[in-house]
Parts: sequence; structure tokens; C-alpha cells
Amino acid sequence: MGADAKTAPVTERGRKFAMARMLGSAVTSQALLSAASFAVGLLLIRHASDLQYGYFILASGAVLLIVSLQNSFLNPPLVNRITPLERPARSELVGGLYRDQNRVLQIGGAIAFVSAAGLWLGGVLDLHTGPLIVVTIAAALATLQRNFFRMVLLAHRRPQDVLLTDVCYVALLVLGVYLAIRLPMPAVGAMIVTGIAAAVTGVLLARALWRHESWDVRGARGILREVAPLAAWSTAGAAIHWAFSQGYMYLAAGTLDLTAVAAIAATRLLLMPVNLVSSGIGTLMLPLTAGWLHHHSAGYALRRLCAFAFFLACTLLCYFALLWLVRDWIFTVVLQKQFAHRDALMLMWGLAFLPMVVRDQLLYLLVARQRFHQLTSLAFFGAVISLAAGYVGMLQLGVLGAPLGVLVGELINLTGIVVLSLRQLGVRQASPVGRGEIAA
Repeated sequence: MGADAKTAPVTERGRKFAMARMLGSAVTSQALLSAASFAVGLLLIRHASDLQYGYFILASGAVLLIVSLQNSFLNPPLVNRITPLERPARSELVGGLYRDQNRVLQIGGAIAFVSAAGLWLGGVLDLHTGPLIVVTIAAALATLQRNFFRMVLLAHRRPQDVLLTDVCYVALLVLGVYLAIRLPMPAVGAMIVTGIAAAVTGVLLARALWRHESWDVRGARGILREVAPLAAWSTAGAAIHWAFSQGYMYLAAGTLDLTAVAAIAATRLLLMPVNLVSSGIGTLMLPLTAGWLHHHSAGYALRRLCAFAFFLACTLLCYFALLWLVRDWIFTVVLQKQFAHRDALMLMWGLAFLPMVVRDQLLYLLVARQRFHQLTSLAFFGAVISLAAGYVGMLQLGVLGAPLGVLVGELINLTGIVVLSLRQLGVRQASPVGRGEIAA
């Protein structure tokens, strides 16, 4: 009895230390990516034309959409299934997903390249947009491979391995873009660099995963088809959410022009560090939420998620207050550019990011409970209202309409997620793992 009493506190401290270490690695990794994103944007803002910066924003936004769809399709079933499995079953699961994903990427990539070549030869694409689309497709394929191994390592709760490769990715990306801004088409050069950095670090991530736990590409036959019916809902929800979280850029390009896209993106870039820290914590929130549901209850999980959301909201407010005080110096010295309505754009983005970082955390209770149908319906309703508000806002207010539409969508999404999460408190569920998991 005495021995147990002495070892129990050590074990509890060990668990807390392990969680803090995982979260610290994830936040550090995302902080690096945030710094790299800011550095890339800063280099292009300062040394490229607004047109080239606008092209880069649209191209990188397309890659972001594709990666978001991959995350939404593969990450929930991967985390929910891998948590209770023994090593042989995990090896089959990861190998099956990797094999099936590669087949989809090979077919999809071939179709995309042939379509782009046809449009280019047909005169639909010009000497600026043609090369940009081709290199964006290549960058997207490399990024999808990198992100797959990143997801698996995080599902294994190994953010330290991810952090090491992210350091390499950031170094390659920033150095490459520093060279690319000297090219006649900086946007094309930046996307080439993005693809190279993703390809190199994808190999490093694969090696790190293989050393930790190898995968069997002959296992889990048809796993992608098996998870598709449920994963399709989460993927549709991600696509719909992207429509109002990123689609406003394409709406602004069509309604206004690419210089307006540059102004909107440049002011939003200043808020991205907090958003990317939120995303960094989010990479571990699904595995943690699945564990909380497995060992405790929905109420316990929701309280933990609310604590993380409150912390990030306070972080955002402090960061924005500092940003507002030094805004003149940032635009004059750091960005070396002035944009119309810059202060109003900053305020609107600050308001939009507040519900965004809270929503990012509270979302995971519903994802772990696999309430994808409800989330998709909510995202669709929010996206329709958001895009409509953004379009009307751009017609009436110009560039200020873009963050206004995002703010409306985020408030609708956050309200719906809170309501749906509270309803989960009365729902009994033995395990967060969905039906049809692979038998060990």
C-alpha cells in the first residue's frame, strides 16, 4: 500500500510531463511553420508585385484545400482505429491506407496534369497561369505524401519526429523562396520550392515512421473504401468550411482584383501566428480527445477542450493588442507597403480570428464522436451565409467585405458546434472508435 502511494504521484507527474512534452513539440512545430509562412509572405510582399503575390496566395490556397480534404478523410478514421490496436494491426492499417492513397494520387495526378496541359495548349491558360498551375499540382502531390506520414506519426503521438522534419522543411522553404523572388515569376518559383521542400521532408518523415513502426502495404485490403462512407461526410464538411475560410480569396479575385487579394492576404498574414499555433495544438487534440472519451466522459473531454480554447482566445487578444500598438512600424519597416483600409482590415481580421481559434478546439469532441453528418450540415449552412455576406460586403465595402464574410461564417459555426457539443453530454458511447475497425 505504501509503495503504491509513493509511485502513484510519480506516475501522474510522468503522464502530465509526457502530455506537456507532446503539446510543446506540436506547438513548437507549428510555431516554426507559422514563422516560415510569415517569412515567405513577407519576402513576396516586399520583393514581388501585388499580382505575383496574389497568384501565390491563390495557388497556395488550392494546396491548402487539397491537404485539408486529405486530413478530413484520413485523420479521423486513422486516429480512432489506431488507438486501441496492437502493433500488427496498426502496421496493416497504415500500410493499407498508404497503398490505397498512392493509387488515388497517381490517377488524380495524371488527370490533373493532362487537364492542365490541355488548357494551356488550348489557350485558356497563358504564360503566367499555365506554369503556375502545373507546378501547383506537383507541389500538391508532394505535400499530400508529406502530410500522410505527418498524420501517422502524430497519431502515434510522436510530435518530436515531426518537429525535426519541420525544421528541415522550414529551412528549405524559406531559403528557396529567398532565391525564387529573384526570378521573373516569383509565384511559380515559390510553388516549385514548396514542392521540393515537401518531397524531401516527406522522405524524412517516412524514414522516421519506419524506424518507429514499419507498415505492411499488403495489409488492410480495401480500407479506403471501408472508411469512405463515414469519411466522406468529414471531407465534405472540410471542403464546405474551406469555401468560407479560404474561398473568399477567389471571390475577391473575381469580384475585385488580384491587388485586393494582396491587401486582404497581407493583413490576414499578421494574425496567422496565433491561428497556426491553434492548428499546432489541434494536430494532437483529436488523439487526446479520443483518449479522454475512452477513459473518462464527454463532459470531461469538453471541459478540457474549453480550457484550451480559453487559453488560445486570451493569447490572441494579447497578441492583437501588441500588434495594434506597432502596426505603423510593421507596415512601414517590415512589410514596406501600405494598403488601403489597412487598420479596418486588421480590426476585422482580429474579430474573425477570435471565434476561429475557439472553434478549432471545441470541434474535436464532435469529430471524435464521428458526428460528421451534423458538422457537414452546419458547415454548409455557415458557408452559404458567409459567402453571401462576403459577396454583398465586397460590393458595398470593397476589401472589408472579405473578413466580414469570414466573421459571419465563424460565428455561425461556433454557435452550432457549442449547441451540438452540449447535446453530446447526455449521449452514452462506449468508445470513440467507430464501427468496422480492423481486428487486431
